[in-house]
Amino acid sequence: MPDANDAVHADAAVVGELRDLIGWLRQRLRGEHTVRASVLTAEPNGPDSYLILLGEAEARLTNDPPRLKARLDAAELAQIRAEHGSDFDPAGLVNRTVTLSLRTSLRQRFGRGAGVQAKVMALLSVSQVPLEADLDRERTLQRLRLEGRRFGPETWSEPEDPYQIALVVSEHGEVRRDVEHVLQPLEEAGLIRIHRVWAIFEGAGAERSLAEAFARVAGLQREHSLSATLVCRGGGPVEAFRPLNAFGTANAAAHPEVPNLITGLGHAGSPCTALDVVAARSEPTPTAAAMRVRQLVERTGARAERALADLDAAIEAELKAAGRIILARASATFDQTLRDLADLADDRLSQLGQAVEQSLLANLATATGVNAKSASGANTAGTDPLDQAALLDETGEDVLLSDALTLVIAAGTGRVVTMAEQARAAAELLLHFPDGVVPARVEARPTSTRYATTH
Repeated sequence: MPDANDAVHADAAVVGELRDLIGWLRQRLRGEHTVRASVLTAEPNGPDSYLILLGEAEARLTNDPPRLKARLDAAELAQIRAEHGSDFDPAGLVNRTVTLSLRTSLRQRFGRGAGVQAKVMALLSVSQVPLEADLDRERTLQRLRLEGRRFGPETWSEPEDPYQIALVVSEHGEVRRDVEHVLQPLEEAGLIRIHRVWAIFEGAGAERSLAEAFARVAGLQREHSLSATLVCRGGGPVEAFRPLNAFGTANAAAHPEVPNLITGLGHAGSPCTALDVVAARSEPTPTAAAMRVRQLVERTGARAERALADLDAAIEAELKAAGRIILARASATFDQTLRDLADLADDRLSQLGQAVEQSLLANLATATGVNAKSASGANTAGTDPLDQAALLDETGEDVLLSDALTLVIAAGTGRVVTMAEQARAAAELLLHFPDGVVPARVEARPTSTRYATTH
């Protein structure tokens, strides 16, 4: 027992009577409630009175699901028949999901203690799907899980370039036309290739036909490496979908060689089947399933366009960079070549000027006997002009320079003679040839035709 001095446990130390607890529970449980449940059994309990056993609305296959018995009296049954038809039979609610209005309370049962009692006040709705379909689906999925099979959205692998598509569909019917109306333009354009696999979706042989169809899809996967598997069927009564809840169908669809399973079964109001749960993508209609494949192709095209644009931009950037580098290198090489040519031309002109200057000074020195120096400070005495020319051309074959050094100089004045009249006026001349200097004298001869001779 807690310490009475402990303020935290002071309330826990209060002891109440059992009758007070039951009275509190009775008050809490008394009232009307709207619940959704499945009808497990409906047993007669006197004239126009039934005991209905209620369970979970969704089939969970749990080991200890909740149960509640509710009494349906004659007055309430008459009211339900007035609303749902005079031929209403409570036994027809078995294995169906219903929405009920219940009045609950706590009752004291002799020898068994307190218990909860419920009374059906109104039947608000009855589902059109028998519970057997949900039970079949749950049993199939539970068996697949126990066997360790992978299925559902986790098996989806986004295809980078969807091309090979397997289509499991009935050969005859509107569903095939609806799906092909969406995908055939892509097939005609060569963007996808559709492998059509015919199957039966209704009747006694539907389960075997669907299992064989998925086996053919596995063969196509080994041969062509499929991008997706499309399974489509139209709407119909609830019983027509039972082959899609069968273990044989779901087990074949969950095979690892059935890639990216996309289902479009029935319409928006069709019940969820085991094949829908096994599929990697489940769409409400066949058209929506075909649009899913079309979107995959369109996303691939968009990715390809972005990749090409990025490639063009990268190539353009690389070309611009390479062009700038090459142009810079060419400009630098051209500038350097111009500088080298200018330097070479300056050197050649400088050497030529020095040779001409030294040749002239040497001639003057020969004529006057004075040792002259050029502006560069080089001593020209005893220097042969050919030696100066050799500074420009080591082979001595510079014809232009040789011609430039062939001079006629007036010995008296030291001037270069360029005209015949100047030569006649000068008494003494110096003829400067590439191989030496020759003195000459101009004499006049009395003849009928006047001319000058040199010796």
